[in-house]
Amino acid sequence: MKALKHKFRAFYNNFIMDKDLKSGLISKNLHKLAQLEQILFTFGLIMTVVTIIRYGSDLKNHLIEFFYYFAYILTSIHVLFVAIHSKRHPEWPVWRRNQATYIAIFEVLILSIIVLYSSNNPLSPYTVYTNVCIITIVMLSVEPIFFITLLFIFSFVIMHRLWEHGEIFVALNILLTTIVMSALSLFKWNSLIKEFRLEKIRDNHLESIEKEIELAAFVQESFSKRKMPELKSYDIAYYSKAMAGVSGDMYDFYTDDDILEGAGIFDVSGHGIASGLVTMLVRNIFQQEFHQNESSPLYEVMEIIDKRVRIEKRNIENYLTGILLRMKKNTIEIVNAGHPCPILYRKETGECSYFDEKRKYSSTVIGLTSIEPFFQETSFEMKSGDEIILFTDGIKEAMNMRHDEYGSSRFLTSVQNAVKKDFESQIPSVLADIGHFTENTEQSDDITIVIIRKK
Repeated sequence: MKALKHKFRAFYNNFIMDKDLKSGLISKNLHKLAQLEQILFTFGLIMTVVTIIRYGSDLKNHLIEFFYYFAYILTSIHVLFVAIHSKRHPEWPVWRRNQATYIAIFEVLILSIIVLYSSNNPLSPYTVYTNVCIITIVMLSVEPIFFITLLFIFSFVIMHRLWEHGEIFVALNILLTTIVMSALSLFKWNSLIKEFRLEKIRDNHLESIEKEIELAAFVQESFSKRKMPELKSYDIAYYSKAMAGVSGDMYDFYTDDDILEGAGIFDVSGHGIASGLVTMLVRNIFQQEFHQNESSPLYEVMEIIDKRVRIEKRNIENYLTGILLRMKKNTIEIVNAGHPCPILYRKETGECSYFDEKRKYSSTVIGLTSIEPFFQETSFEMKSGDEIILFTDGIKEAMNMRHDEYGSSRFLTSVQNAVKKDFESQIPSVLADIGHFTENTEQSDDITIVIIRKK
């Protein structure tokens, strides 16, 4: 007995839809109703015009046919107004918000009764009744308890009328159609419930992922956020924006009180949480090894960093490109590990150019186990007012709506214009140029820019 009760409850639950799922169903029905209204209105309008043209002056003798087709127009308009009114009241209970669907089915079924009492052809009401059932099941989603009850009421009215006229075969066809359509209604409702429940699980999963991304972004920001002291010899400005949530870009400054000893900008391959977690993993590695190896050549520091990154990220496939700088008075040592070349601005000449554009001093990327690491360094002098502009490839690869890239030359022109302005206005000026070019198209990559100026 308990087993039978359990099976019945499981069967019953398959046809019960939660209120929140029904709300989603109503939204779908309102969209389908718009299509149904167009079909009813178009069909009614065409057939009304055809009836007028067909019968002309004899229309008085065919008013029933005329009003039958005109009723389709009235039904479509009525359903439209009810749907609009229901949409304006989200606080209504589910059944009331879905009344436009109920009215559409009820009024269209009424038309089959009109045909029954106005036509001498017994196939006419059967055809209309069957078409209404098929359209309802295909286009709309209605609770079986309402739909099946309505079907049997209308089928018995039609069967009784046909039986009186001796159309027993057609009457039995109506009954058989009602049974088949009821079974199809149950099957579709069950499928809809399963579909909506799967969608709800998926939406909850996506919401959970979004929350995890927000948390990861918050943690990442907490790791990178620190108050910079007032530096003696340099001014610093920076901007970073993730493509979505967590950023694979990383920038850092290595200081000793008010002395800037070094700086770095790095870009982890890939996007999303994985690349963001790698930035948090390697940040401490860069900090530790930079400060612990002050007397070592900078390329050796990068070699040590590369070895640690390979070991600590284990099977994670992401690698890094980046630039590591070390300041020694007016001399800047630099190692470029497969990263876009920085731009140097010389105040004395007003010249802006890409440093090492021919990749004479370029090195391999960081943390890639499939290649033999090779790092080399070079150096350059910075005078008062000179600037170095570091950036990630999201800047040059920013695209507009026509899929044109911003590119190196546009970025260089933008920097040339920006360096003529106040230091605090330079990054906003560059970002404005990029925004104007991209026409506010969504980012295709993380964007980071760092400007360091010699005082």
